Amino acid sequence: MAEPLTPAGTSSVAPGTSGRFLASAAVVSVAFLGVNALSYVFTVAAARGLAPAAYGELAALLSLLLVGSVPATGVQTAAALLLGGRPAAPGTLARLHATAWVVGLAVCAAGLLAAAPVRAALHLPGAAGLLWLVAMLLPHTLVQGYQGLLQGSGRYRRLAVVTVGFGVAKVAGGLAGLLLGSTPAAALAGMTLGASVGALAGWVGAGRPGLAGRLGGAPAASARAAGALLGFVVLMNLDVLLARHHLPAAASGEYAVAAIVTKVAFWLPQGVGVVLLPRLADAAGRQRALPWALAAVAGLGAVLTLGAAVLGGAALPLIGGAAYAGTLGSAVWVFAALGTLLALAQLLLFSGIATADRLATVAVWTAAAAEAAVVAALAASGRLSLVALAGTAMLVAGALVVTGVVRLRRARRVPVQAGPGAVPAAGA
Repeated sequence: MAEPLTPAGTSSVAPGTSGRFLASAAVVSVAFLGVNALSYVFTVAAARGLAPAAYGELAALLSLLLVGSVPATGVQTAAALLLGGRPAAPGTLARLHATAWVVGLAVCAAGLLAAAPVRAALHLPGAAGLLWLVAMLLPHTLVQGYQGLLQGSGRYRRLAVVTVGFGVAKVAGGLAGLLLGSTPAAALAGMTLGASVGALAGWVGAGRPGLAGRLGGAPAASARAAGALLGFVVLMNLDVLLARHHLPAAASGEYAVAAIVTKVAFWLPQGVGVVLLPRLADAAGRQRALPWALAAVAGLGAVLTLGAAVLGGAALPLIGGAAYAGTLGSAVWVFAALGTLLALAQLLLFSGIATADRLATVAVWTAAAAEAAVVAALAASGRLSLVALAGTAMLVAGALVVTGVVRLRRARRVPVQAGPGAVPAAGA
């Protein structure tokens, strides 16, 4: 039987506080959307400032950054759940802060060990960009730990400030690197320095938590939270990595620019998930809110997909410049549809995490493996193209959404009960 992720002794938002909660969630949603808009500005600037081959390299490395940041997301999620929306004792904050440092250093060490094979797999001309990427994983992990502390203790306005401050510092550093160096490595160096400044500001914003010598159960909780999200992050960025691996450098750069459309369609409705995610931990709230959320995301995605279809071949030059008026033509709508399907799949995965549905994690990893296998087969047969790669990713994401809806319909027939798998409250 699946158990909810609601911390012991807590429940979903009480009716009397729903207005206050939604107002706080809206503030955080605007902050996240603002940061994603900044990332989009950087992406467009990089696409216009770098040659297609160089931009393909940068896009592949930034996709790896998202994968390497999954443990940080686990730290944030575990901190929020373990604190349970209540102020915590300094000892609890110190343990969670120390966990963020341990996880961040471990991820950096793993990145160094994987640097050589990753460089070979992505055909990178040098190691400098990859090493800067590895270094950036530490401030990324720390700031998400600080975000988890603020989120878990209910300090949403400060969470919004820390989120925006980190995003501004990182993007400003990346833009400075582009202007000064005009290479992927220079951009990543600037982003790393900016992220470090943003993480320091995040530590101040979180109340300057100390460090504890004993970690308790926080690392295990972080690992459990990260496990379900890793497969989705891999799936979301897999097509860009596969394009870099299987296609010529210029073609992978064109695909990376088209993937901006995917990211826009994916990130634009994220406010829906941010506002409604806490309600997914409660069975009754989930049954009321999730269908509406899925319909809202699908409706917005349909509008974006239609807009991409109307723009047709003018979409990529509009984003990246005349250098990207290549082979995709009117097929750009496929990327908008892919982003919408991924946004729907994420909501369904959130529901699976809230109910400790292990099949949700299995489904995501199976989808990623299937996409990699199909693309490899197409490449081996000489039939892999930009449209074929995007179409494969779209079909796989669509299959994941369908299986998620089927599991959701089945789960609604079974009452959800709290059990030993629920995340404990702080101090438990």
